[in-house]
Amino acid sequence: MAAAMAEIREQGYRSTSLRGIGRALGVQPAQILHYFASREELLETVLRRWDDESEQVLAAAGRPFLDVWPEIVRQNTTVPGFVNLYTSLAAEATDPAHPSHDFFRARFRRVRDLIAGDLAARQVRDPERAALHLVAFSDGLQLQWLVDRSIDLAAELTYEIARLDSTT
Repeated sequence: MAAAMAEIREQGYRSTSLRGIGRALGVQPAQILHYFASREELLETVLRRWDDESEQVLAAAGRPFLDVWPEIVRQNTTVPGFVNLYTSLAAEATDPAHPSHDFFRARFRRVRDLIAGDLAARQVRDPERAALHLVAFSDGLQLQWLVDRSIDLAAELTYEIARLDSTT
C-alpha cells in the first residue's frame, strides 16, 4: 500500500501503473495481482487507506466533521494525485458494472450521513438534502481545482458551510 500511495503521490493517477508500483517494490506486476484482483481494486484500497487517514485526523481533532472537513480538504491539496484518483475513479464507478461502484455508493452514503448528523445538530433545515448538496459542492470544487489550482478549496468549503449555518 505504501508503494502504491507513493507512486500515486509522485506520478499521479493516470501515470500510476502496476509495473511502476512493482518496480518500486522490486517485484513483477503479477505478484501485486496476487493480493489484488485488479488495478481498480488496488486503487480502491488506496482510497480506503486515504479515508482511514482522514478519519484518524477527525477522531484526533475531537470536533464535529464540518469543523474539521476544510482542514482535511486543505491537507488533500498537498497530494493532488489522490484528489485526481478520487475524482477519476468516482466518475468511472458511475457504471454499475465497475468494480468500485458499490464502494462509492457506500462511501457517498456514509459521508452524507456524517454531514447530515452535523447539520441536524446545527439545526439546519432538511439536513439530508443539505448534506447531498455539500458533497456535490465539494466534489465539483475538487474537479475545478484539478483544472485551476488557484482555487482555495478549504476556503470555499468553509464559506459554503458558514452560508448553511447562517440560514438556520
